[in-house]
Amino acid sequence: MEIITLVENLAYQQGTKGEHGLSFVVKTAGKQILFDTGQSNLLVENAKRLNVDLRAIDMVVISHGHYDHTGGLAAFFGINDHAPVYLKPKAFEDKYSQSTGQARFIGIDKTVAQTYTSRFKYIEKPTEIAPGLKIIPDIGHFYAFEQISPAMLVDKAGAKSADPFEDELFMVYEHNKGLTVFAGCAHRGIGNICRTAMEVTGNNHIKLVLGGTHLKGASKGRIQKTVKAFEALDVEKYGLCHCTGLPAFMEFSKKFKDRVRYAHVATRFLPYD
Repeated sequence: MEIITLVENLAYQQGTKGEHGLSFVVKTAGKQILFDTGQSNLLVENAKRLNVDLRAIDMVVISHGHYDHTGGLAAFFGINDHAPVYLKPKAFEDKYSQSTGQARFIGIDKTVAQTYTSRFKYIEKPTEIAPGLKIIPDIGHFYAFEQISPAMLVDKAGAKSADPFEDELFMVYEHNKGLTVFAGCAHRGIGNICRTAMEVTGNNHIKLVLGGTHLKGASKGRIQKTVKAFEALDVEKYGLCHCTGLPAFMEFSKKFKDRVRYAHVATRFLPYD
């Protein structure tokens, strides 16, 4: 298995760029899976720089319905005419953020949703999309401190309320050397996602946790509780990024040392080599 970060907030390799968003390409068992698409056509630009042929992508998985994970879909559809896009039905709900004080729309572009209806495939139960690689649509609740941000809203029938992120999903790869867990933003909690992965697979050893943890702006107490929870879990490596935030990344690094990497644009992971 090879994983390459195509879109992320930070970019250091010459010729690549960063944006507030996330996208990984996962290569395994002769298949290429795109996990999220960033927020713009930067996906296409970075893919070219990193020699990733988006025409060869076999399928796309969308972790949740926010613009910074789905905004690259239009550009992707313009290049790739066959890959299905797996997501939960509620990813198309009207989503808002009031992090700046006023509610602003942060959901999936309506035009894209309407134009490419046939490309979207709904996931409502654990689904294997490549040998050993599964989409897990339901996230359990194991840690009371992992609460969803009240700044994230969903509009249902004209009424905005706190978004419970019923659209969020994650991927897990099963291997005899341990699991690889892919998270988009982990709005429902990165600890909850990892514990769910363990429960669903029956494997308590995680080789790699990769993606955003939505700890940017979290209290010091919340961050410390998260790190403490992971002390009790059997995790070898971390590839943290996007919405993790610098304070949380530093806390993970302080505790787990060189087991933690920042997954900026162009970072490559070979979990089982």
